[in-house]
Amino acid sequence: MEVKLKEMKVAPYTLIFPIEGDKVLTLHRSTSKKVQPDKINGFGGKVEPGESLETSARRELREETDLTAKEMLLRGMLTRVPGNGYIFHLYIFIATGLTGELKDHTEEGEVSWRTVTDLITHPKVAPHIPQYLEQVIEGKDFYCGVRFYKDERLVEYADNREHFNDRRQ
Repeated sequence: MEVKLKEMKVAPYTLIFPIEGDKVLTLHRSTSKKVQPDKINGFGGKVEPGESLETSARRELREETDLTAKEMLLRGMLTRVPGNGYIFHLYIFIATGLTGELKDHTEEGEVSWRTVTDLITHPKVAPHIPQYLEQVIEGKDFYCGVRFYKDERLVEYADNREHFNDRRQ
């Protein structure tokens, strides 16, 4: 099947990983959720009309955790082409300087702190997270990746690691 970009809808999303020390705040999504059910992920959602990326990230973090962040740092972008007529651009943020009363459970799922290693090796982690989380948290290089699916199966993945490695030589 040939992909025709002009027939696809492009949708921006934000994904936020709050960090404190060596821990990252995670959401174990409810089994009733349509997107990533029963998977462990960060926080986020759709960018609303008229919102900037940072405004969207701050709103999503507040809605899903009751926390606000002193700093909201854009550290990466993942493009997903799932083969369902959409292209999703996922803008990945790191949130620091957290304040507020943390919810431990929401309609989205269960909230908990984990080490990065525990998150990326957990059997229920959302499958895209291990590909970029360490790079995003480290913050040395801006992450860019693309995941292409056919019949809901990942068939191709590429990211910018080689771009930066080639430029350092």
